[in-house]
Amino acid sequence: MIIVQAKAIPKDETSKNEIIGFAQDLIEKSREEAGNVDYNLLVNTDDDTLLFVEQWDSIEILNNHLKTEHFIKFGENIGDLVAEDLKISVFDANPTSL
Repeated sequence: MIIVQAKAIPKDETSKNEIIGFAQDLIEKSREEAGNVDYNLLVNTDDDTLLFVEQWDSIEILNNHLKTEHFIKFGENIGDLVAEDLKISVFDANPTSL
């Protein structure tokens, strides 16, 4: 399983709300993609940063996601709303028991 964490730092409160609005379409369509396990957007209440947390069945499926119209459109829509480039971490994880 592939896990993605993408941190977005909005320029201000208005930008944060606009990013969240644009994210709604991205999240909905991404969850419908074959091979998507989970796709969420979390808001840090301390500093208003946004964190996308995604789970995909494989790196190939994730790479296909990065080419979708809704993913590309989201990136175009938020380009002027973030203070810096998204910080993206990708992990290859295997389920385990505690």
